[in-house]
Amino acid sequence: MKNSPSRDRSLTMATLSQLAYVAHNEGTEVVRNILKLGCPPFVQGYQTIEFLHAPRLFSSAGELVCCGFVLSTPNEIAIAIRGTENLDDYFFNLLVQPNSEFIHSGFHNYVENFWEQLQNFLLREDNGRKDIFVTGHSLGGAAAILIAKRLQEPGLKPIDPHVLETYTFGAPPVSTVELMLDTPLYRFRNAGDFIPHLPKIASVLINRIPRLQEAIAKWKPHLLQALSEYCHVGAEYLIDKDYQIRQMARADIGNIWQWVQFSKALLPQLRVRTQGDENTTEAKNKLRQLVKALIQTSLQEHRAIRYVERLNFGTLPPWRNSLAD
Repeated sequence: MKNSPSRDRSLTMATLSQLAYVAHNEGTEVVRNILKLGCPPFVQGYQTIEFLHAPRLFSSAGELVCCGFVLSTPNEIAIAIRGTENLDDYFFNLLVQPNSEFIHSGFHNYVENFWEQLQNFLLREDNGRKDIFVTGHSLGGAAAILIAKRLQEPGLKPIDPHVLETYTFGAPPVSTVELMLDTPLYRFRNAGDFIPHLPKIASVLINRIPRLQEAIAKWKPHLLQALSEYCHVGAEYLIDKDYQIRQMARADIGNIWQWVQFSKALLPQLRVRTQGDENTTEAKNKLRQLVKALIQTSLQEHRAIRYVERLNFGTLPPWRNSLAD
């Protein structure tokens, strides 16, 4: 497979993505100890570790939570961003409109919340033009793509890595136009994890339920168009259940829509009324129900730890019992 990603590097990146959840759920010191000591073959030891904090997603309280970390060795920097905290966040992620640059405004704001802290670290640590590796799972993967996009922009010339690579795991699309990255992007998806394609799948299903389609169009007129237009960046690397990795051709990706046939069992549960003052509220509730049902069907395959397991041929890291991802 031409330009295929290194499996060892991919395992490390998946592990860092998963540890971003552990830092949030179990505490930063737990993760600091793992990263300081290293744990082959999952991660090496890192000399410099700084945790990134941002306001809790979709919360008005202003509470700061750990959203990832940035690491440094003499030769490289690794950036790992945490994904979605809970199931309801997926619903809200789905509803956010693209901004004026056609980028999902929720993902953009997520990165914006910790960008200054991250940029300061990079300017401080990158004096030797170290290689930079960016990674994240789910929402964190979307953030990783946007970080890579910023790092290759001319305005950040003081940060000029010799190598810049991005690794995402189960990441959703970030924009309604295809972003162009000048640096390698390795976008992994486990076989059975359809959450990365949730916007298009939801769009297909909603269009098969005319009354739900009408109600959502009345509630959020541009939502269906946005859902259908969100698109991924670059090639997709599928991790099969036998642990093999293969690059998906665009023709292969079309096979995902065979899975939509499964949704027919959902259709009777998702009918909505077409009249009455509660129409908009019902449409919102039914859409939430649809999204949760779609997520539940592939949630086990979507978990960050499952990506680590698949890349390590079925063997989990020793801290697996303390996971909450």
